[in-house]
Formats: sequence, structure tokens, C-alpha cells
Amino acid sequence: MTITVRLIKPADIMAVVALQDSCYSDALYESPALLQQRLSVAADSCWLAENVNGQLLAYLFSYPSINGQITPLASAFTLNAMPELLYLHDMAVNPAARGLGLASRLLATAQQHALSQGLMKLALVAVQGSVPYWQRQGFRVVTKLTGSAEHALSSYQGEHARYMQAALFSDTKG
Repeated sequence: MTITVRLIKPADIMAVVALQDSCYSDALYESPALLQQRLSVAADSCWLAENVNGQLLAYLFSYPSINGQITPLASAFTLNAMPELLYLHDMAVNPAARGLGLASRLLATAQQHALSQGLMKLALVAVQGSVPYWQRQGFRVVTKLTGSAEHALSSYQGEHARYMQAALFSDTKG
């Protein structure tokens, strides 16, 4: 199966919302208007994977952020002038496309993007029992958080949310 990874466009938002609905609990719903805002702020760090027919198979919304800052659920992205890491806010894979390595492909795209921007870490909030998956990808749970980060993390109530980070290493071999 031929799969293409490309930047998300505004015209893709309704397909993203439909995929989000099939992957996440109702408590994690984020509106099309919010997704459009995020795309307008971080268009160069939001990707999707699609098949040759243009069917959305997976997506990833991310943006440059700072260490320990957590975006509350259903909140707009805000960019920092001096980002320290790439924050992976939302990734979903169509249930029918699981096992095709799409999450790994999107993660690799995000890693390369982060490194190209001089960012040496990734961060995310793991939900719906996904901590073991992210640990296999090199992420570690961060337990020491600021009060504002703890408050933001609590917005993912009932989802066993954990803030996680992974260090990136650039290949400096010549």
C-alpha cells in the first residue's frame, strides 16, 4: 500500500475530526474551529498520512513549545519565541490502518522536524492508557511539574493522562 505523509491543510480538518471521533473518547473531543486555529499557528508541524485515494489514515498535530508547558485539553496553541521542544498534542491512527507503522512514520517526521528547528526534545500528554506505547518510543513520564502544568494535565480528567518527554539525538556523523 502506498502511503504519503504531508502537511495538513485547512481542507483536511473535517476528515481529521472524523478520525478523532473514531479514536478518542468523547471527553477528548476538540472542535473543528479549534483544530483550524492550531493549524493556523503551527502549519509546518502538523502532518497526515493518506493512501493513494486521499483517504486520511493518521494525523499528528504538534507545535514548538517550552519545557514543562502543557496545553490544556480544548485550548488554543500558543507559540513561544524561544521554543525548547516540539510538543506532540494529538496523534490518531484510523483503526483500519493500525499495524501499518503510521504512528512511527509520523513520529519520525516530527523528530526530523524538531531536529531541523534545533529542538532536542519531544513532549506529549499520553492518554487512554498509551503510556506503555510512548515508553517503547523512548518517552519517559515527567513527575515534577509546575502548578500550572499540573492544572493543565488535570483537564484530561479521567483519561489517566501523563506528561512525557523524549530526548532527541542528531546524527552528527559525516
